[in-house]
Amino acid sequence: MNFDLSKVQHYIEHAISSVKQWLPKDRKELEWWIKFRQPEDILRKHATFLYCEIIFYIIGFLTFCHAVRCGGRFLWLWIATICHGLTVESLSYFLPDIDNFWHAQSMVMLFGQRLPLHILFVYPAFIYVACVAVSHMHLRWWAEPFAVGLTVVLLDIPFDIMGVKLLWWTWHDDDPNIFDRSYWVPWTSYYFHASFASSFTILFFGLRTLLCRPGLKYQSPGFFCELPIVILTGLFSMPLGVLQFAPVYHPLHDALGIHSEVSVVLFLTLYAVIVWSADRIPFDSARLLRSDCFSPIVLAVILHYSFYVFLVFWAKPQEIVSIGYHQPIGNCNAPVDVKTPFGQVLSKNMYLCRDSYYEDYFDFKCLSKPPKDLAEWYMICGTAYENQWEYRIVVCAFCALGLYWFWQLLGRSGLQARTKAVRGKQHTD
Repeated sequence: MNFDLSKVQHYIEHAISSVKQWLPKDRKELEWWIKFRQPEDILRKHATFLYCEIIFYIIGFLTFCHAVRCGGRFLWLWIATICHGLTVESLSYFLPDIDNFWHAQSMVMLFGQRLPLHILFVYPAFIYVACVAVSHMHLRWWAEPFAVGLTVVLLDIPFDIMGVKLLWWTWHDDDPNIFDRSYWVPWTSYYFHASFASSFTILFFGLRTLLCRPGLKYQSPGFFCELPIVILTGLFSMPLGVLQFAPVYHPLHDALGIHSEVSVVLFLTLYAVIVWSADRIPFDSARLLRSDCFSPIVLAVILHYSFYVFLVFWAKPQEIVSIGYHQPIGNCNAPVDVKTPFGQVLSKNMYLCRDSYYEDYFDFKCLSKPPKDLAEWYMICGTAYENQWEYRIVVCAFCALGLYWFWQLLGRSGLQARTKAVRGKQHTD
């Protein structure tokens, strides 16, 4: 057998040249991929956003520690949430029909300064935590994804309410899919979190049943089976979640003109009925009443909800100055089409009308002069609470509800799902 060294060298050179094409060629290209911001600058102008970034790094670390400690499929689950987050965030910035929000600038920014690094850890902070907590319920396979979806919504509500008020991100002014709001949070944000989390759960556990050898839900079948599951789950959870908008949201909102609140409440109620129906006849393992007090998941949940209770009493949104990309400033009458899955064509304005806009959670009063026309990178100013006690009651109520829900799951349900089979009868639900 002849060994042609010249061919090997040719392949190596070709591989190196291919890699070089993707590598940044100058500082500007490098900063498109990753750019840093001094924490002192964030602390001075937008302190709550710096605290948010640190909190999610901590929660991300806690969930990772839990995944490593538990073994089995837990680590693969954690990785899959990061992959799912990359897909959702990347597509949201580069598909015009869903490019309707802009993050503030954190210490580490990715993808043309559109993606704060810590936002990737929001996905394990929500979906991983929800999957682990719901696993204690030992629900039937057909109900578990919907329990995960509801649990993610409970984690998200205070995050969304405080996040938009404190300018951690801004929304498109008149996009029809996010126009209906509650405390400036689009109702469809809750629909999105529930549908995407349930779709993620369906794929991550369903693909294991279809592609791998039989075993317990959290028992790992090995690298070569787990890797394609992670990739497929990361890529296709978002499309499957988008499909869930078709049966409820789009017919009611787009065709009949019904407020988004109605479709979201109906959708979440359907989820709740499915979960309640499954939990009416539980497995014996779902009622062991064993506490998991020292789990990193418990610490993550307590830290998560405590943070928003702290913010709603301490933070002063009227003192915030947020700089970064926002909806471009410009012509007050420049409509663009927004296509729906049913073939309808809705409309939104391409630009933020500087003199007449819907977003009361920010203004330009702290600036010496407002942003120029066609500006995409500019500063905005936070606004005071209209009724801070209302915010306090709403946020604290949802945090208390979330803590009670997790106490029931982690402290008053069954043991955490096994990663290895034991002698005796086992169920895979």
